[in-house]
Amino acid sequence: MKLHDVICFIEKRIPLSWSEDWDNSGLQVGDPGSAISKIGIALDVTEDTVNKASESGCGLLVSHHPIIFRPLRNIIPDRPAAKAVVSAIRNGLSLYAAHTNWDSSPEGVNFTLAELLGLDDIRPLRDPSDGSSWGMGAVGELMMPMSIDTVMKLIKERWSLSSCWTYGTAPALMIKRIALVGGSCGGMWTLAADKGASLFVTADISYHERQDALSCGLGLAEVDHGEMERASLPKLRSIIQKETGLAVELIPETERKSFIIQ
Repeated sequence: MKLHDVICFIEKRIPLSWSEDWDNSGLQVGDPGSAISKIGIALDVTEDTVNKASESGCGLLVSHHPIIFRPLRNIIPDRPAAKAVVSAIRNGLSLYAAHTNWDSSPEGVNFTLAELLGLDDIRPLRDPSDGSSWGMGAVGELMMPMSIDTVMKLIKERWSLSSCWTYGTAPALMIKRIALVGGSCGGMWTLAADKGASLFVTADISYHERQDALSCGLGLAEVDHGEMERASLPKLRSIIQKETGLAVELIPETERKSFIIQ
């Protein structure tokens, strides 16, 4: 199958029109006329995932995060992004990103995260301005109120996280409505509060976002950015495999362990 046809099948389910204006989803590297027989899926394009995808026989690597996001002044392999791009070109590996269009898909990052938690009545946290996509973030309700400790264990287990932590939540706090956004979306805590959530879950919350949210009585849970979004990749793999009929493989990514010094 030609790369152009593969892209058409992907964008049939996850249109580029659902992307945020500032985003750079879509084909990053590759010849639309090249032949593709196998596809790899990864959160990030790195030299490691490029090499693994190439060794596995993939002709296309679909990532969530775009490898080309900010303007590149040159492509010289002395920096990680350029090194990955050069490696992909050398190996004949095309690169495609499904970023905020996957975030705002009715099957994408945020809906999948809410679905994995077993939330009911799942709705977007922020409706699309033009009504085209499903929206950004998700809010839904647990079948019954749970203690914050139980909810955190549920989040860690269902999203396969190495760790997660809360702010401003007493052990006895009971949680019913949860709002969440995959990625760096601490500023959306105001929407979570407006939707009546008792807990807001996201990644990369800044100090001032945290202080403002806590002062309004909103419980916060913070998780790793990559681990949170990686939980949606099996769904993305399933969609692309169904649409294209090609073999699609989740490319393992090297874990970067964190160390806490006490």
